[in-house]
Amino acid sequence: MALTSVLLAGASLVAPSSSADFVVTTTAPGNQLISGNLTFTNDKSTSGALANVSNFIPGDTATRVITITNTGNIGFTYTAAASATASTLLWTDTANGLKAVVYRCPSAVACTTTAIYGTTATPLTLSGLSTAASGTIAAGGIDHLTVVISLPNSADNTFRALTQDFTITFTATQLAGTAR
Repeated sequence: MALTSVLLAGASLVAPSSSADFVVTTTAPGNQLISGNLTFTNDKSTSGALANVSNFIPGDTATRVITITNTGNIGFTYTAAASATASTLLWTDTANGLKAVVYRCPSAVACTTTAIYGTTATPLTLSGLSTAASGTIAAGGIDHLTVVISLPNSADNTFRALTQDFTITFTATQLAGTAR
């Protein structure tokens, strides 16, 4: 019994175990990520700047050049589409209504070489105007489009004295992100 008491007393005298860890830190300060700025303009952005033509008759054409400018700091592609606030036969008649052809051009001079909507021989409806995505327009880059709007010779008396308002909307899409 005396031995058991000594063992128990010795066990209670053992100090609890402890550990110490070294801890250090370091930082990576001043980091910054700045998002790109996707902006662009077209030189026909005021009302009527693209087309404001009176006395348009069957067989007439209106040819205009639009310059798209990348004013942001990232590249993009863009599309174009036409819409109308109200529709007349000029808009809704797919056979005899307004037609359009859109060409991509190397400069601000009207051209008819690279058709991206319709062709010279087969213009398409202005109301259906929708272009595929352009090539890449780099930051500060420009692109030129020639738009030819026409009223077919087949338009008859039902097309007299009509007014058709329309808008062409350009939509830019940034290029895909990359690993940096």
